[in-house]
Amino acid sequence: MEYIASTLEGLESITEEELSGKKISPGRVLYTKPKKIIRSALFSYKLLKQFKFKKEEEIYKIDFNQKIKGSFRVDCNREGKHKFNSQDIRRSFGEKLFNQGFKVDLKKPDNIIFMDIKNDNCFIGINPVQNSKRGYRIRNTSGSINSTIAYSLVSLAEINKTDNVLDPFCKDGVILIEAGISKAKKLNGLERDIKNSSINSKLAKIKINLSNDPLDWIETRFKEGSITKIVTNLPSASKNLSKNAALEIIKEFFYQSKHALNKKGLIVLLTRDQDTVKKIATEFEFKVIDSLKFNQGDTNFTILKLKRS
Repeated sequence: MEYIASTLEGLESITEEELSGKKISPGRVLYTKPKKIIRSALFSYKLLKQFKFKKEEEIYKIDFNQKIKGSFRVDCNREGKHKFNSQDIRRSFGEKLFNQGFKVDLKKPDNIIFMDIKNDNCFIGINPVQNSKRGYRIRNTSGSINSTIAYSLVSLAEINKTDNVLDPFCKDGVILIEAGISKAKKLNGLERDIKNSSINSKLAKIKINLSNDPLDWIETRFKEGSITKIVTNLPSASKNLSKNAALEIIKEFFYQSKHALNKKGLIVLLTRDQDTVKKIATEFEFKVIDSLKFNQGDTNFTILKLKRS
C-alpha cells in the first residue's frame, strides 16, 4: 500500500523522518506503512493513482478502474494556479464516476474519493484524514501557530523525557503540549493571559507550569542553566507590534536565554525576520546550526535551531 502525507512546503524533511517516507513533490511525502497518528502532516490518504497533467480535461480522461465498495462522493484540495477550481473537479470527476456505475451519496458516503491537486501533479486518494486537527485544541489565541508547525519545532529540538522545556511566548500552549506528547515532563510557559493554554493543556492531559510573568522575569524565575530546550514562536514586527518594539523583545529574549539555557542546550524558534534574529543571536553568543524555510499562505517563515557559540 502507498499513502500520501501533505505538509507545508519546506517542512517535508520532518514528515519524511516521522513516516520513514520520501518527498515526491513539494509538500507531498510518500510512505508505505500506515500510521494512525501523523503529527507533521496537514492531511493524509491512501493513494490510488498519481499522474501529471497540463490541461483540466486530462484529469477526467484518466482511467479509474478502482474497486470501491459502497457509495462515494468526490472532495478536492487544489493548490497552485489553474483555470479551474475545486468545485469544477468535484462536479466533473463525480459525474465521471457516476457514469461508470459508482453509487453517489453526497451527505453520508461510505467513501470519499479525494482529488489532491498540487500544481501539475494530481493525486487520487481515498478517505483523507485531517491530521493537523488536535482534539485538545478548543481555545485559540491570536497569532498562534497550527499544530503541524508546533510539532516541527519540537521535532527539530529533539525533545526527550529528560528535557526542561521553556516557551516564553506560549500563546495557547500548542508548542508545549506537542513537547509533552513527545514525552517531555518539565514544561514551562510564559504568557500574559494563560487561560487558553491552561484549558488546552488540561484537555491534552499535559502538565505545564504556566505563569503570566513578563519576559524579563526569566532570570528571576529560573536558575541559571536550568533550561535544556527553549522552543517558541518569536514575535515579529506587525500591525500591532512596531519594528522597534519587536527588536527590543528579541534582544531581551536572547539576554534571558543566555541566563536560563544550559551550556549544551538548544533554542528552536519560529520567525518572520530571520536576518534580525541571526544578527542579535550572534551578539549574545548564539549561532545557527540548522534552519528550515517554509510558507504558510503568503507569509514566509524560518525555523532556526541555535546553540551557544
